[in-house]
Amino acid sequence: MFKKALLLAGIVVIASSVVAKADTIGPGSCASCLGSSYTLSYATTANPNVFDVTLVVNAVGFTNSSSDSLNSVSLKLSSSTPTASLISAPAGFSTTVAGGLNANGCSGAGSGYFCSESSGNGVQVGHAGNIYTFVWAVTVGAPGSLFTGDDQASVKALYVNVDGKQNGITSEEITLDPATVTTSSVPEPGSLVLLGTGILGAAGAIKRRLLA
Repeated sequence: MFKKALLLAGIVVIASSVVAKADTIGPGSCASCLGSSYTLSYATTANPNVFDVTLVVNAVGFTNSSSDSLNSVSLKLSSSTPTASLISAPAGFSTTVAGGLNANGCSGAGSGYFCSESSGNGVQVGHAGNIYTFVWAVTVGAPGSLFTGDDQASVKALYVNVDGKQNGITSEEITLDPATVTTSSVPEPGSLVLLGTGILGAAGAIKRRLLA
């Protein structure tokens, strides 16, 4: 009985810290990532048709030129173009339009895509700390129309040189995963210790009662 209680304590502590990871592609796992990596995730909101979608672009290892800039990013998350508005983005990115992107930036073409573009060249890449987070409020026709299957969504990114000319485009399939969640609230390390100690104490009390 005491050994079973110890095992239960271990399982509870481990399960309390189980984390679901969002999907990441790159830098070496895709042909057009150009040394960058892309992480895509979503979170539900009070409105079942509205999702907060987060794209993290890690451009620290960008391979073309450290003088290039990330100019625009585009996502396809459903078969028909959703309504999307930026919640937060790097400096210079302020608007979002329907459609994908091409060598000139957001193109306004491409069913299902939406695109956010910088008002200038964009943000620098290829340096330490060049990790950028974009968050959109995305409204779809029905919750089930959101692309959440493996590699069902798509991500594009345009990189430009100092003259604003295209110097690399990422275009890849990616999985839209739930945002990082836990099976229950993840306790702080100290709380985990207290939880384990409490369960062990209870197990000890049970053992003493059985031996009495």
